[in-house]
Amino acid sequence: MTGTPTSTRRGFCASVGAVSLSLLSSPVTARSTDGPGGRVVFIYDDSPEEDYTETFPVHQDEGVPGCIAAVSDRIGHSSWLSPKQLREMEGDGWEIMSHSVRHRALGAIAVTQDIEPGDTKVYVESNFHSRVPGDEIVVENDNRSATFTVADGGEDSSGEYLVSEKPLRTGFMAVDGVTERYTDERIRRSLADSKRTLEGFGVDISAIVLPFGRTQGRVQELIPEYYDVLANQHHGGFNPRKSLDPYHLGRTVFRGDDLSASEIGDFLDRVRKESALGIFVGHSREETLTPARVRETIRMSKDRNLEITTLRDALTDFGVVTGNRATTTATTRSTATQTTTDTASRSSATGGRTATPDTTSDAGGTDGDGESSPSPSMEQLGAVSVLGALGAGVLTYARRNE
Repeated sequence: MTGTPTSTRRGFCASVGAVSLSLLSSPVTARSTDGPGGRVVFIYDDSPEEDYTETFPVHQDEGVPGCIAAVSDRIGHSSWLSPKQLREMEGDGWEIMSHSVRHRALGAIAVTQDIEPGDTKVYVESNFHSRVPGDEIVVENDNRSATFTVADGGEDSSGEYLVSEKPLRTGFMAVDGVTERYTDERIRRSLADSKRTLEGFGVDISAIVLPFGRTQGRVQELIPEYYDVLANQHHGGFNPRKSLDPYHLGRTVFRGDDLSASEIGDFLDRVRKESALGIFVGHSREETLTPARVRETIRMSKDRNLEITTLRDALTDFGVVTGNRATTTATTRSTATQTTTDTASRSSATGGRTATPDTTSDAGGTDGDGESSPSPSMEQLGAVSVLGALGAGVLTYARRNE
């Protein structure tokens, strides 16, 4: 433990109130005797300041945590979250995740047209990789590969494309399943640097959300060397309990123009019925994800006695283990799988925290793991008075921040 957890009176009262109400009416955190029931996780992408000013207060009022997928190079800059805010949110029970360094699309993208030797245009499904001129790009299929430097990108009547600084020497046929991606060096650097920077701010990082939902290709092979969890491997937020894989999780958007309240209810009913993991994704800066929609979805989850938790805690509750790395203990969450390749790169990715660049200290500090203990079950508490319920709330809050 690195210090006294950062807390607020508002968060404390919300925690006590949530437990008290759960015992008097619908027990949100009640657990069955035969194992954990359904879990609901809220993840908010991109780390804009609205995560703190608009979304965080709703979760505090409702006494439930969420998760922030933070773009490390944005933290501390105008209109984005600050290191202090990240620490405060983690201290209030939230989980902080990586969302890359500069919001690059780290996954592979399909090449849509044949490439002839001498071409400088590479037509692609999406020209995300033209955003940073000078990036090195690998074009490949199962048999061969070629590397070029991006100079620009655009779109014409034939589709979106990348522009190479020099003519390509190797030809490819699109029907052979050709893709383009960043080089291993670039992918590794982004995975490692984002984790290291965020942990330097004083928060614990064990999961990553890949930008733009681009998760295929080489990046999937490299992620387990740096992270315990890939939170958005596919679309669709229903994750069956019997087949949970921390590197194959899906999320579903819940903003007003994507899902109606009725559709959210149907989704939550399925999560409850199958004791599954349901993951929502939101962007607090979007006009259609209002605080009212966040509150409505939280309350719909509570109405179904579903526990709202962080992704780390949900996977811990479900006993998910990957290889030599378990998400069931805090001591192994950020330990990388040991292999013989690129040892120096992985060592920097999984090393200890550095001194925080933000010298403004919070009141007390933050807990290194940011992990909350399970709330007492109805069976454990039995028939208790309102006073006893308040006591349980105090105990739960203390455990979450010890």
